[in-house]
Amino acid sequence: MKTIIRLPLALTLGAALALGLAGCGKNESATSAPEDANKAAVSASDAAAKAAEAAKVEAQKAADAAKAEAAKTAEAAKAEAARVADAAKVEAAKTAEAAKAEAAKTADNAKTQGLIERAKSLIADGKLSDASSVLQQLTGQTLSGDQTKLVESLKEQIQKALAAKAAGGAPGDLLKP
Repeated sequence: MKTIIRLPLALTLGAALALGLAGCGKNESATSAPEDANKAAVSASDAAAKAAEAAKVEAQKAADAAKAEAAKTAEAAKAEAARVADAAKVEAAKTAEAAKAEAAKTADNAKTQGLIERAKSLIADGKLSDASSVLQQLTGQTLSGDQTKLVESLKEQIQKALAAKAAGGAPGDLLKP
């Protein structure tokens, strides 16, 4: 009877052991799959977080680069505007200076022409010394070619009239063309 009791006991123990080993394998397999899935999920989550952080850093770099480029462009535009404004000021100053010079030239020309006309009038009136004094005021003035010829002609008329007067002639006859 001992063998009989031993046999069912041995069979029971063997079956329990076999079930235990088989169950352990299944349990390990069943419990390791969720752990592996959890590890994979954590790993994927970490990778996604790293990728998101890298994308964020790249986006910030791109934004900073765009800001820097915009600042450079704005600075270049500002410099160009200042250069154009300075050039316009210089051109305006040149134009004003040219206008001033032209106005001075016109005023000098008018003054010179007035003196020439006055000398003609004084010669016609027989006031030769006064006419000579008026023509002396033109010394050092810039005269046009026509004005120079006219002044020389008037000086010759004065000299001839003074010579005729000294010789006892009528100065009015010399002055008539």
